[in-house]
Amino acid sequence: MNDGIRTKKNKFETLNRVIALLIFLWIFLLSIKLLGEVFKHFFSEQAQNLIANATDDPFVSLFIGILATAIIQSSSSTTSIIVAFVASGSMTYMNAIPMVLGANIGTSVTGIIVAFGQVRNKLEFKRSFSAAIVHDFFNTFGVILFFPLELYTHYLSGTAKYLTDLLLGSSSVTFDSPLDTLVKSASQWIELSIAGVFGCVSDGKCHYNGWLLTVMIIVSLSLLFTALYYISAIMKKILIGKFEKIIHKFIFNHTLTAFLFGVIFTLLVQSSSVTISLIVPLVGAGIFTLDQIFPYAVGANIGTTITGMLAALVSGNANAITIALVHTLFNISGAVVFLPLRIIPVASAKWFSNKCYQNRLWAFGYVIVMFFIVPIIIIFLNS
Repeated sequence: MNDGIRTKKNKFETLNRVIALLIFLWIFLLSIKLLGEVFKHFFSEQAQNLIANATDDPFVSLFIGILATAIIQSSSSTTSIIVAFVASGSMTYMNAIPMVLGANIGTSVTGIIVAFGQVRNKLEFKRSFSAAIVHDFFNTFGVILFFPLELYTHYLSGTAKYLTDLLLGSSSVTFDSPLDTLVKSASQWIELSIAGVFGCVSDGKCHYNGWLLTVMIIVSLSLLFTALYYISAIMKKILIGKFEKIIHKFIFNHTLTAFLFGVIFTLLVQSSSVTISLIVPLVGAGIFTLDQIFPYAVGANIGTTITGMLAALVSGNANAITIALVHTLFNISGAVVFLPLRIIPVASAKWFSNKCYQNRLWAFGYVIVMFFIVPIIIIFLNS
């Protein structure tokens, strides 16, 4: 009798935890959506101007891609903007290629921001930061390898051009992220409500100023860090026992399954930022290891290219399709090289996260210097 009551109690507790987890996952996704919308609305014009004013210098274009994506926190958005410029004829696809590569680096900033949610606990922050930074290091090493290769051999653009000829005539399709649908209305309501308090709404749209930007960032980050705290705590309780063993055994304990899971999940949500951001706190909590989630992060990079591909197919422009294919080929090439050589990005991430464990200013400095100061200096000096 006591065993039966205990079993029912355990099931009830598990159900409550799952419901609470779903609620905080929704809040987490809402915070990511809000943060992205804030940066898009306030900085989208600047980001688009950066992209549109790309020079013929591929090195400068690379850093424009990094900075523009760090500003709007979405390589999918940056790639879609680039595809639109190429489709309109206002940019050549050769100028666009370095920016697409830069976008892969810039998109890592969201996962790093998420890692700061565990900054109060040095050990958890070390683990979560390593999970976020390994994605960035993977992308950076990929650029170091394939950017010069593209400049001298046109490996990416040449292959993409060939594939474009095979793809022309494909039917145009559209796809809306189901997760975006879940949070879009709430995000718009919060944004308009707060903007209304500051008198920054006209014609049903928000018009940002400094005060509204500050408050929206505070609200977004508060929701983000609160959700992460409870997600981590709940996941620790849920994943104790058989379920944890199943996930470890059948998904994250094998390179192929973790990789495919990263590809498929990112295909569905159309955002590698969300895919990486969800796993970062779980690594911080000690549920998964850096080595386990690396293939998942690599898969996410490939999955995120679907947005640009769909935008290109809808445009029906051959050069736009070529750019989208360059993005996909770059990420596939990176996977082919660095999945067998994962020791390079993984060891680098562990080394740098140890630096951040000793002094967390390393982490803050990395974000500011890597994603903003260096790109701004290079772009300014060559403008």
